[in-house]
Amino acid sequence: MRHWRRIHSFTHHSDAIPLRDGIAWRKMLTCIFILISSALFAGINKDTIILGEVIKVETASTSVQSNESPLTDLKYKLGESLGDALGEYSSVYVKNYGTGELSSLAVRGTSATETEIQWNGIKLTSPTLGQEDLSLFTIGMQDELQLVSTGYHGTIGGTLKLDNKVKIDSGFTIDCMFRRASFGTYDGLANVQYATTRFFGATKVSYLSAENDFKYQDPFEPGNSYTVQTNAAVRQLSVLQQLGAKLNDHNQVEVFVWLSGAMRQIPPLMSEPVDQQSQDDYSIRIMADWKATIKKLKLKFTSAYLYDKLHYMDPNAQINDTSTTQAIRNVISASYLFPFTLAWNTELNYDHEQANVSEYGATKYRNTEGIRSYADYYLLDKFRFHGGFREDLIDNRFSAFAPELSFNYLGKFSALNHYSVGIIASRDFRVPTFNDLYWTPGGNPNLQEERSWDGEIQLKYSYRKIVEVSLSNFYIYVDNWIQWIPQGSLWTPVNFRRVFSRGAEATLHLTNADDRHPNQFTIHFNASCTYTKATNLDAAYQYDMSKGMQLIYVPYYNALAGLQLGYRKFYIRSVNTYTGSVFTSTDNSQSLKGYFLMSLEAGKDFLVKKTGFGCSFRVNNLTNLQYQSVADYAMPGRNYEVTVRFKFS
Repeated sequence: MRHWRRIHSFTHHSDAIPLRDGIAWRKMLTCIFILISSALFAGINKDTIILGEVIKVETASTSVQSNESPLTDLKYKLGESLGDALGEYSSVYVKNYGTGELSSLAVRGTSATETEIQWNGIKLTSPTLGQEDLSLFTIGMQDELQLVSTGYHGTIGGTLKLDNKVKIDSGFTIDCMFRRASFGTYDGLANVQYATTRFFGATKVSYLSAENDFKYQDPFEPGNSYTVQTNAAVRQLSVLQQLGAKLNDHNQVEVFVWLSGAMRQIPPLMSEPVDQQSQDDYSIRIMADWKATIKKLKLKFTSAYLYDKLHYMDPNAQINDTSTTQAIRNVISASYLFPFTLAWNTELNYDHEQANVSEYGATKYRNTEGIRSYADYYLLDKFRFHGGFREDLIDNRFSAFAPELSFNYLGKFSALNHYSVGIIASRDFRVPTFNDLYWTPGGNPNLQEERSWDGEIQLKYSYRKIVEVSLSNFYIYVDNWIQWIPQGSLWTPVNFRRVFSRGAEATLHLTNADDRHPNQFTIHFNASCTYTKATNLDAAYQYDMSKGMQLIYVPYYNALAGLQLGYRKFYIRSVNTYTGSVFTSTDNSQSLKGYFLMSLEAGKDFLVKKTGFGCSFRVNNLTNLQYQSVADYAMPGRNYEVTVRFKFS
């Protein structure tokens, strides 16, 4: 089916997958660039995005002061898809098919299936596909977002964390925006939060409507003439309700209900003249949690029910197919702070997953019990030692033992000059997806889990909030790599491939902003870059020429740079992203060109007592570049946005 092919094509685990047409691609991520002044190479280990405020860049083992910049303030991206925002505000590689269309994230040369998405600590990742479509997540539906780009937190690639938080006794706030953009695009978001000393909650609604009928240069037409994109309309609606109560000084409870739906036409390949495929996605997510504090002991219990339905239609192929997945996930965590600066944490989890997919032949189930325990020891306010482990029991079968270790030293040259040095090492694993195990024909129920060894060295430096620089060098070795290979006329997944991903990451932040003089002329500059070499170490079969080659859809170089000038709430900003060329064949004989995208935005924020207003005008793809993110799929040229924001508290 087409919807399986489109989502599977994001993973680099398969050079080919048993789809209706018999073929798909294997993918990956990451890259390099050259920063601005001499030898500033560094790494984003964790991007903490506080929506409506700032992006904070800090490592899991480093407490160097994090930056604050309006360039990374996601209030300017409220209502847009999560994939679009991540692609603009960090140098990770986000691959997408356009506004509202399929979008996926992979970190440091790993695949989208090796990057986990969590909501308030609960895993959202689909058991059938092993990943989530980021275009279905809207910026502003959660209050905090963290991208942890290391296996240090229990995944081979990274973890994308979405959290809803309302501060106790924060009063009543209304925050909303409306955006009108090119190609028939309308999107909006409303966020109402209310909190007293005892009760708190939030109601959030987002909506997107886009025709995506842009013109593009068609390489399959004589003279590369322009063609209008067809069958690409999108409609999305999402509603989230959060309610909580502080029962007393030691106990707090919360309930979340998150409903979302999307109706999307699937745009045709450039080589296909007509296509009428479409896909509808519906999700129901219900969660409850309880938090308790008993002196220095903190307890938390979270339970969630997740339901996802996908309806795929292709009139030309006479396909009308529906698949559903359900999951019940439970997490119990406890933490204790000992008087000798030792912090101990333990998490126990139980997951029950089931999927009803026609290609499986029957409903499939999986039960997982797991434990993760770790401790942090602090010495002289300069040293931090971290150690722990993770172990899962999956359908009565033990996973690989996954230890994690790190060391961090925090120092300073003077009262204003701080630096840190960190070393991280961990072992991680990923279990096969239901598609890998049960797809008919071709699924392999005897697959083993993927296993990795990860290492990283980190350096950071900061001078007040004026200059911040970070540097990291990472290594990821994956064994038991799952790959679909041909066996006669049938494609099936096997465990025998090894992949080695290594590289460097860098970030730089400069500003002259001073909170004591809010109306002065301000300059903010942010830059980040990534270099990744992800190599296949084994041939998949006799005539496979991919050994020693860069994995497909993994750019060597990926970078962004942003500059904002501001004065008395007026601002003008430029955000520039570079994505290096990627290979589209495993023998590296075919590739897509790299592309440099520029955007320019001007706006004004107003504040009248406790009411804030804002309006802005933005030009995307300023140079009207014709490019492809995915082979044979068109992307829009120059386009425009007008945004109006309102906030009352």
